[in-house]
Amino acid sequence: MNAKLHSYMLLLCYTITYSACAPKLAPQATTPGQEITDERGKPQLLGKWSRQRLEQAPYDSWFIKNYSDYTVDSATANRLRSRLADKSVKLFMGTWCGDSQREIPRIFKILDYCGIDSGRVQLVMVSDADSTYKQSPGHEERGMNIFRVPDLIVLDRGKEMGRIVESPVQSLEKDLLALTGGENYTPHYEGAALLIKVFREEKRGRIERELPELAARIKPMVSSPSELKSYAHVLRAAGEPQKADIALQINALIFPAGRSLSQ
Repeated sequence: MNAKLHSYMLLLCYTITYSACAPKLAPQATTPGQEITDERGKPQLLGKWSRQRLEQAPYDSWFIKNYSDYTVDSATANRLRSRLADKSVKLFMGTWCGDSQREIPRIFKILDYCGIDSGRVQLVMVSDADSTYKQSPGHEERGMNIFRVPDLIVLDRGKEMGRIVESPVQSLEKDLLALTGGENYTPHYEGAALLIKVFREEKRGRIERELPELAARIKPMVSSPSELKSYAHVLRAAGEPQKADIALQINALIFPAGRSLSQ
C-alpha cells in the first residue's frame, strides 16, 4: 500500500469512528405544559396543552358535560364551515375560570362540527396567580392583549381577523360568522379594547396629556370599574406599570368613587 492510499484509509476510518461516537445535538427545548396545585389546593393546567387533557380527570367533569350538553346552531355553523376551512384558532383559557369551563367545550364542539383539524387549534392555559396573572409559562400570551378569558382568536395566515372575549355577544356561531365575514364585530369589553388600541398607536406622553378626553371616550363603553382594573392588573403582572397606572387613572376619572387597584 503506497503512502497516499494509507493516509486516505486512516482518514476514512477516523471519520467513520467519530461519526458513530460523536454526541447528537438535542432538539431545541420548548416550554412544556405544566400541571400544578394552586394555593387553594386545586389542580391547574398552565401553558400549551391538547384538548385531550381536558377530556381526562379532573377536568373532564366539566369539559365532557358542557360539550355534550351544547347544541350547535347547525344553520349558522353550516355557513361558518367554509369560512373557517383555511383559518387557524388560538384559545386562551384558565382551567380555574368558570367562563372558560363553560365556553371552551362549546367552542370545540362547534369546531368539530365545522371539521376544523386539531393541528390548526392552539390551546393555551393561563394563570390566575397575582405575579403571573393571565400569563403562561411560555408567554404565548405576550403581545396578544389577553385580559379576559376565555379569549378565542381567529387568524388568517397569521393575522388576527377578530376575537370573542369571555363570552359571545349573540352566540358563538353568530359571532364567529360575523368576524370571519368582515362584519363590524365588536367583542365585549370595548373600553379595554379601545385602550389597547390607543397604547398601540399613540405615544405615552400624548396619552397622559389627553387623559380626560380619553376617559370621556371610554366612559360609555364600560359598565363597572372592574373592567379597567382587571386590565391594569394584567399590565402590572406583565411588567408594564406605566400603562397600568394610566389605565387606573382613566378608571378613576370614569368612576371617581371607585378604589384603585393599588389601594
